[in-house]
Amino acid sequence: MSLKELRRMAGLTQWELAQRCGVSRMRLSLTECGQVELSAEEEADVRGVLLKVIKARAAQLRGVLSDKAVIAV
Repeated sequence: MSLKELRRMAGLTQWELAQRCGVSRMRLSLTECGQVELSAEEEADVRGVLLKVIKARAAQLRGVLSDKAVIAV
């Protein structure tokens, strides 16, 4: 899965991801376009933030879906 797909799955903009992981928005943009490769350290920082945010969103969804509330479709 591409960085862009993971970032979107996490519900983050490039700017928000940049603020959380410490990699500049420009580097993230260039990486998503395939023009630059992140260093191993940058990649680890980005993946750590994405993993944390995606896990939090998954837990939030599990909580909502496990409630006995009626969901209108």
